[in-house]
Amino acid sequence: MELYHIHLLGNHDKLYKEKSEFTVDKEKFKNRIYRRIYNMNSTVDVNRYAKMVEYINLLCKVNGIAEYKNRINLGELLELTLKKGAEEKDLINMLNDAKEMILAQGINMREMAMEEYRKQNCSNIPSRLHCLFACSEEGINFWINNIRDNEVDVFRIETYDEPFLSNEQLLPVESLNYGDKIEASYQYFHPREKDLDPYTNEYLVQGKVKILEKVFSTNLK
Repeated sequence: MELYHIHLLGNHDKLYKEKSEFTVDKEKFKNRIYRRIYNMNSTVDVNRYAKMVEYINLLCKVNGIAEYKNRINLGELLELTLKKGAEEKDLINMLNDAKEMILAQGINMREMAMEEYRKQNCSNIPSRLHCLFACSEEGINFWINNIRDNEVDVFRIETYDEPFLSNEQLLPVESLNYGDKIEASYQYFHPREKDLDPYTNEYLVQGKVKILEKVFSTNLK
């Protein structure tokens, strides 16, 4: 089956060469979603808050605690801000960091809930954490915009095993609590034909894949 893969640069780049073949293993292949969940944390780069961290490290020294070197827990940083205050630039950075962290953790929670549902109810369907995502030709522009990254390569691929077809519109709503996200995953893993739209469909690919050609790249470097 011929499909298209929107490849975000920095993820298994060595695999994506024209005419190459590789296997998307149902357990060993770890895609971007898997790595994002695995690396999930609530810390931020201390260099963005240099003046505040200087004060934090002073408190650590007084209390016999190891100094912050590279990253700091955002909750602790916000707590310090409530006590000490912060410059407007630091406050804006904190709000932006908090926004990105909340959005990312919401997506991660959704993916963890979906994986829990899949394992319990339809383990024969490919995991969203261990698959290659693909789309039809009609969906290329939608998925490029959905990824929201300036550096992607679009490949035409051939899959040798039947991929699982569902639709992005059937993902659980992120405002649901964890338990309701698990229940809502039913719609994604049991899509009806009327729920499928070629522009927002997504294929979960496992097994042998062949890269037929690079269609185009948005990477301008």
